[in-house]
Amino acid sequence: MSSSVPFRRRAAFLDFDGTLAQGGVVPGPQAEAVLRARAAGHAVLLSTGRPASIVAADVAELFDGMITSAGAHIRLGEQLLRDIRFPAALARRTVEALEAHEAHYALEAPGALWCTPRSAERLEARRAEIRPSRDGERGRGFADILDAIEVSEDLGDVSFAKISVWSAPVGIERIASELGEQVGALPNSISEDGRGSGELHLAEVDKADGLALVAEHLGLGIEDTVAIGDGPNDLGMLRAAGTGVAILGARPEVLAAADEAVPGPAEHGVLTAFARLGML
Repeated sequence: MSSSVPFRRRAAFLDFDGTLAQGGVVPGPQAEAVLRARAAGHAVLLSTGRPASIVAADVAELFDGMITSAGAHIRLGEQLLRDIRFPAALARRTVEALEAHEAHYALEAPGALWCTPRSAERLEARRAEIRPSRDGERGRGFADILDAIEVSEDLGDVSFAKISVWSAPVGIERIASELGEQVGALPNSISEDGRGSGELHLAEVDKADGLALVAEHLGLGIEDTVAIGDGPNDLGMLRAAGTGVAILGARPEVLAAADEAVPGPAEHGVLTAFARLGML
């Protein structure tokens, strides 16, 4: 960067799956891009739908902080800025609804991924998908999910921020509608077996709120924020950020919410974005 150009500190907020990482694994050049941007004086935060419990330690250490559970849990350095969970009564009703529909699901908490025995068995059956890590990569893919699992026969008293549903006989929107306006749904187009899948979350929670809160704590204006993402839960932060960057191949509404687009993780789109923005 030329010394004649005044330094402009920015805060970048990166989605994980499909943006920074592919299959839960961060390619080496993507990780290096984060470290280079921080070394240049910028703040870089992970902003993911994943709970902190399934973010690998070697991924977490790349960042100045993390917005996890799609905005429900926010940590900046050692400071916890936000920790929102489902209210106890709503949490129990949600578990009861999922059990009534015989869904396979996991309750996402900062410290663990809570499953019933049958749901845990369903996840464990996928252990064969895990491949050895390659040099420079961060994260261990599906192994990070399996290692976070805690099993209980009764999940009604578990404190959690969000739910992943990967197989249900009805659409995720129907389950959300049964629970009322407090609960929102982000459906997947189709699950592995053609049944309903997606996420249930508190309707009040959004990654955009995390972006604004972190920017305030860093003393930065919204115009100095950058958001990079590829999915429906990134829409709020892409629209809220000073600069929104989508991943090529994302849904039309995601691309429309962004100012520009870059390739996915395999083609090192985060590196491309930071280079374009003069953050390296």
